[in-house]
Amino acid sequence: MDAPTANSPSLPIIDYSKLVEVKTSDDPGRFPTRPNEQHKLFAALRDVGFVYLQNHSIPPKAQQLLFQHARQFFAQPESEKAKIETGESKAFHGWFSPQRTSGNSTRSDQKEAFDIGDDNDSTRPNQWPSDWPDFRTDMTSFFEQCHQVHLELLSALAEQVGLEPDFFLPHVQAKDHFFRVLYYPETTGSSFRNRFRASPHTDYGTLTLLFNDSHGGLQVRNKAGDYVDAPPLPGAAIVNVGDLLSRWFNDTLRSTEHRVVEPSAFDKSGSDIPDIIPARYSIAWFGHPNRDALIEPIASCCTSDNPKKYEPVYAGKHVVERLAKLHKDGKNTETWTDSMGRDGKQDLVSEVKVGA
Repeated sequence: MDAPTANSPSLPIIDYSKLVEVKTSDDPGRFPTRPNEQHKLFAALRDVGFVYLQNHSIPPKAQQLLFQHARQFFAQPESEKAKIETGESKAFHGWFSPQRTSGNSTRSDQKEAFDIGDDNDSTRPNQWPSDWPDFRTDMTSFFEQCHQVHLELLSALAEQVGLEPDFFLPHVQAKDHFFRVLYYPETTGSSFRNRFRASPHTDYGTLTLLFNDSHGGLQVRNKAGDYVDAPPLPGAAIVNVGDLLSRWFNDTLRSTEHRVVEPSAFDKSGSDIPDIIPARYSIAWFGHPNRDALIEPIASCCTSDNPKKYEPVYAGKHVVERLAKLHKDGKNTETWTDSMGRDGKQDLVSEVKVGA
């Protein structure tokens, strides 16, 4: 197989319409491709941890509206964005600048973000720009659409390990997800010698749905330990496994490291990197279990060849610890262990359930 070029698909491609087609017909026997596509999805997330998801149910118009909102939001003066700045006391909802939260302009990620959760959750309210109702309406609508896609993908994965299709539903129906629009400002080529747009990391939760603009830069780490380009594929979302889903599946599914760097069309030696790298935008919906969900390996994923690897952990505490470290450092850690939490303890079950 030829190595992917900067503009060719480098991840397995899954057809979402085949995963859900049986639900649109009164005769399930008419659609023998659904089990095959389910197996293809499971195998891809087991071997790679990332897929392109084609023919999903989120309209292009909805994506276009959010990219328009993102450009408008991040173009505001910093003083205006700071009125709704995020923080742990605000459930990590609002405007996020890694350089500001870490106080480090030499190592923090070169990005900004606007983050929300479920807008119906009064215990962790979102912060919104004033006098901009369309932004709120379009963001919350997109949040709900991603939640439905997330449920369908989890259902397909559950069936692949002998579970009922709705096994995960009680554990994610609280919609404790995290939704982020991202802005990677225009920067200089030389800035990448010391900083990333997004440092190497894994995601925290179940499944992430990512929608990119036309600019490249996303890289995924393969089994050999090398980072390979994952260029945008028109019309497709990118889906990847998070830490808690990998934990649920006892590492049968891979939570894969990834990062955002300068677009790969530029020579990594720096000689051909132009002085100015254009701005980049993306939309990232992070699926999470309910904050009080107790995550431990599924019995069918624990075998003599793959014995149980993890102790139980409360999802809410895991996510809060990861977010707190991100804000403190201005970038994610490449790998994560339970002992990296602020209390330094391995046994997260014995701790108070944060945010419950």
